[in-house]
Amino acid sequence: MLTQVNLLENINVKANGSIFIDDDRSILISTSAFGILRRDLIKNMGYERMKGFLIRYGWELGQQDAKKVLKKSLNRIEDAFYYGPMLHKMKGHALIETTHLEVEPTDGKLSVHMEGTWEESYEAVEHLCKFGYSKMPVCFTLLGYASGYLSKICNQTVIFKEQSCQAEGHEKCKWTGKSLDYWNGEADNELRFYQESSIVKELETTYEELLEERDNLEKSSIVHEKLTEEVLQGNNLQSIAEAVYDATATPGVIVDNNHHPLAYTGLPTSKINELNEEFKTYLQYEQHSIRDENGQVFKPIQQAKQFNLESHIRLITPIFLNKKIMGYCSFIYLEEQSINLKIHKMILERIAMVSSLFLLNEKTKFEADRRIEGNFFEEVLRGECQSEEEIIRRGSFMQLDLSEPYSILTVKYQFRDTNIKRELKFQKELQDATFNYFKKKKENILVDHRTGSVIILAPQSSVKPEGIEHFCDQFLFSLSEAFPTALFTAGISKKSEQILKAKDCYNEALIAQRMATASNKVVLFDSLGVIGPLINQNNEHEIKKISRNILGSLLDRLDDKKMDLLKTLYSFLLNGGNLEQTAADIALSLSGLRYRLTKIEDLLDHDLRNPFYNYQLLLALQALVLIGELELNDM
Repeated sequence: MLTQVNLLENINVKANGSIFIDDDRSILISTSAFGILRRDLIKNMGYERMKGFLIRYGWELGQQDAKKVLKKSLNRIEDAFYYGPMLHKMKGHALIETTHLEVEPTDGKLSVHMEGTWEESYEAVEHLCKFGYSKMPVCFTLLGYASGYLSKICNQTVIFKEQSCQAEGHEKCKWTGKSLDYWNGEADNELRFYQESSIVKELETTYEELLEERDNLEKSSIVHEKLTEEVLQGNNLQSIAEAVYDATATPGVIVDNNHHPLAYTGLPTSKINELNEEFKTYLQYEQHSIRDENGQVFKPIQQAKQFNLESHIRLITPIFLNKKIMGYCSFIYLEEQSINLKIHKMILERIAMVSSLFLLNEKTKFEADRRIEGNFFEEVLRGECQSEEEIIRRGSFMQLDLSEPYSILTVKYQFRDTNIKRELKFQKELQDATFNYFKKKKENILVDHRTGSVIILAPQSSVKPEGIEHFCDQFLFSLSEAFPTALFTAGISKKSEQILKAKDCYNEALIAQRMATASNKVVLFDSLGVIGPLINQNNEHEIKKISRNILGSLLDRLDDKKMDLLKTLYSFLLNGGNLEQTAADIALSLSGLRYRLTKIEDLLDHDLRNPFYNYQLLLALQALVLIGELELNDM
């Protein structure tokens, strides 16, 4: 068996400095020079052409060495397979180890499957020196040499592929070599590097590619121009989607960052929803759904990507705004539709850019309108406007007729979370939800957001025939659905025909809201009876004094136990002295309730069976609740 090759016996250095290996004149060059050559080839030819050049260069070296080996008198054909790696090693290319060799004669040819490693490959070492770590194997001349050598030996094409490389950070380069009949088509992509093409042919190909690229850019520019016109004309996302469909005849959809459709075209609504659910199900299965601090439930798709699903193919790209993904644009392909990925990817990126511009305009307009509206409403509530005419004139700029009758609502919310960051996020989301709710209903109102509450001025035309209470109920229902962990209650002022009385109406709504409970979430000021109108800023001090005098010792040194007694008394009075109903409302046993009532009677020094005295107690408690001195309504 062949064990070694002594290359030194075949080296002959002439007196004139010429070096011959056997009959071939050779030269010695440093691997550093080869590294420089490789770098310049990439710079001047590009990476792909450099790869092909070095592979063909190595192929030619391998072919020449194989011709010489075939002229030698070898005992077995396997010796020829081992001779090549020895030549490789002796010429300083790499330290080579063959780990697998399988040879099968077939019709005058040899089918081969060979595997092994290269250690200290001169190409990998030089690549690391000149470029650092690579993302792919780089030993192209070694691949070409091995392929050329064995192709000559086997009398058929043999292709070597590098599985891993030292230039990638691996300890050794691992390779596999097979004849084409063993590759079963897996090496077809590599064959193009072994086929030399003329510069003229490449230029023709490049010219054709440039023409195609020009056509693609032209189509993309036309679409971009149409999309820009849509934005400049103030049209919405649906109009943008329809403009794209007119230009491409390809169904598409624009969604938010949780893949809820914002606009779509080219397919019926039912089909879009069906395909969208299929896509979301795929994402949940493949990526696992998440919920981040921005409320996003799917992992973001950071760049254009194609998804092959069971009933459709989707090409999708993200919409960025302020470095955050706000949504996605997609083309949807059904089975009968052809896919032009290159141009459609370009068009999608243009749609994403225009959609981002649209969303930015909407966000800017939304924030500006909300800020102007809030400032104006604040002035109205503080009574700072000079005249009714001024208020009506400024309201007309916001498409509001403030000369018509109106009511004011105060919505109070309790967010049951002590985390400041989450509470601030909740307040921002509440503002957005309020804006979107009334925008969707196309109702012109004034809104002001304060800590813990939302204040709304609702003109009579916005209330509609159902009335102000129904208007408020519907709004609270939408908020409760959007924010199930928060509790919302509201108070509604009397209807007023004078906008200059808005401050008084706000105070009425505030008083009514203080009487709202978890079971009675909306309270009208008119429902408070005589006590509501009696309370105003001018007599609050006197009412407080009278109420405290009536309740006496129950209010002295107020602590948790006294608060429990006050809530028990309040519930008892509201239920007209019904013990069973009171016990049920405050979740207390009858014996426990009787004990508390006895304690209350001792502190008040009065009998709670006196209806006239009980009425005074109820008025006193309600008065203190209405002016904000007590909170007896459990939220």
